[in-house]
Amino acid sequence: MKDRICLVTGANSGIGLATAAGLARQGARVVLACRNPERGEAARREIAETTGNRNVDLLIAELSSQRDVRRLAEQVRERYGRLHVLVNNAGGLFPKRQTSPDGFEMTLAVNYLSPFLLTHLLLEELEKGGRARVVNVASEVQAKRLDPEDLPNPAAYGSFQAYGQAKLAVVLMTYYLAGRVRGRGITVNALHPGVVYTPQASRVAPAFARPLMKLFMASPEKGARTSLYLASSPEAESLTGRYFKDGKPKRSVPVSYDEELQRRLYERSLEWTGLS
Repeated sequence: MKDRICLVTGANSGIGLATAAGLARQGARVVLACRNPERGEAARREIAETTGNRNVDLLIAELSSQRDVRRLAEQVRERYGRLHVLVNNAGGLFPKRQTSPDGFEMTLAVNYLSPFLLTHLLLEELEKGGRARVVNVASEVQAKRLDPEDLPNPAAYGSFQAYGQAKLAVVLMTYYLAGRVRGRGITVNALHPGVVYTPQASRVAPAFARPLMKLFMASPEKGARTSLYLASSPEAESLTGRYFKDGKPKRSVPVSYDEELQRRLYERSLEWTGLS
């Protein structure tokens, strides 16, 4: 991974931090995209010190905001000019309904629209990098159906329902985009990281359950293994348009293979993100 530039979103804690550290250990230049400047800088220092790799940079972005996503992409473009790996790791589960700065339901904005927009804004940089890889952190929690027209602001809200819809959208986008960029030297894959103990997981869990979570949930380091495999393994260099679990290709929910739904969601997503 030496001389390869890797951007990891949501990299100040949990799976993102473990993924960024793993890439740094392999000699990559790692760019952390974080929301909080203090936590981001602490993560940058920790990775540099524990891995011995000083080529660790920090960029600040509130990924629920499309304006910030665009600013992040522009910074990557200006500072580096090319990109080899994009790990769309940032995500969130919100107990109560919230709205993003752009007027979208927050779960969709953070988990789906943000990686959709960022990936498309950086496609040219990925193509310049060559042998580039887009790694989308999805989830085994995938809705069994999806109506693109209902996604931006659903009539009813449930946190896990919204999360499952957003993660299904990530998988649908992964499959469709992989076909669109075929031949450009870019692979696009999605993954389930496992049931992982992270700061966010502890925040959304009931207080009585938190002391037991570490006993029954995987560590962030284990959760990062499949992301690292897809981002850096020679075996994964030619794999594209697939969904992985535990480092192996798996089937996602049946509706995710609906090519017409993939196309409809993709076209609406271009509109929602101002790319059409």
